[in-house]
Amino acid sequence: MSSTQQLHNPRAVWFLGAPVSKAIAITTVIMYAVAEMNKWHESLALDTTKIFDQAQFYRIFVCNLTFASMGELIFGLMALCPLMRRFEREMGSRRFGAFIVYSSILSTLLELVIFNIFFDIERYSGPYPQLGAVLALYHKFTPRQYPKFFGALGYDFSEKSLTYGLCAQVIFSGGLSTLIPTVVGLFCGKISVGLSSTELPEFVYSMAQFFGKAIEDEAPAIMMSRTVQRGAAERANRPRRAPNGGGGVGRAAPPAAAPRPPPPPPEEAIAQLTSMGFERQAVIRALQQSDNNVEAAANRLLMG
Repeated sequence: MSSTQQLHNPRAVWFLGAPVSKAIAITTVIMYAVAEMNKWHESLALDTTKIFDQAQFYRIFVCNLTFASMGELIFGLMALCPLMRRFEREMGSRRFGAFIVYSSILSTLLELVIFNIFFDIERYSGPYPQLGAVLALYHKFTPRQYPKFFGALGYDFSEKSLTYGLCAQVIFSGGLSTLIPTVVGLFCGKISVGLSSTELPEFVYSMAQFFGKAIEDEAPAIMMSRTVQRGAAERANRPRRAPNGGGGVGRAAPPAAAPRPPPPPPEEAIAQLTSMGFERQAVIRALQQSDNNVEAAANRLLMG
């Protein structure tokens, strides 16, 4: 896509800075189309009876590729893509990719045990463990900015409830067949947060970089023009010395007023971030550097 097209289509870079998330979304859509045309949805399900009794081990590797119905596909991607994109941008693609790989391996192994021993049901195909894993990140690292965003039946709900509600549509769509893998992914996601600091072998990143060039987004021209405009505005606002005319001595422009310091961080914002495990002084510094924006401060603390 040309820069002119990107200039008039800002959504063309919706996955900017999140190539892993974009690859997962594209694979999910393509595999759904292939499975729908060839009637393969049943063959993609994680059926432990067929895996162990009929040696259909391929199901272990394909059960997370795509959803089993169009409704699950639409709502699943609506819930999954924004969460993946956000945390990939915060963690970086290398660490986020490692997080997805580790959580997927752990959840698949745990699912095999659970569905083989405790639940004699077929697990629907779909990236439900991955949804549970990013929900673990969302629950732990995203603070509530508006604890009383809306109320219902006498209870107050934060803005995070909207995301949880959308995810619930997907999680409960197939009963235990979709609920269990999501809960397993949630558990494995919490474990994989620490494991993700251990990166994958370098050849994995080399292969991903080679194949990812075809889908990687570039910053559109509008972003570059805004940067240029900001630079020009900064230069225009600099104090200038008056020109010397007729041999007279020019007078310097009065110095610019010192910027007002930001207001002290509110205790409620400090309490939200310290409850996530961050030190109080680090929280105060992050809030001051972020104009007391809780989400921006949380991002600063997560990025170190």
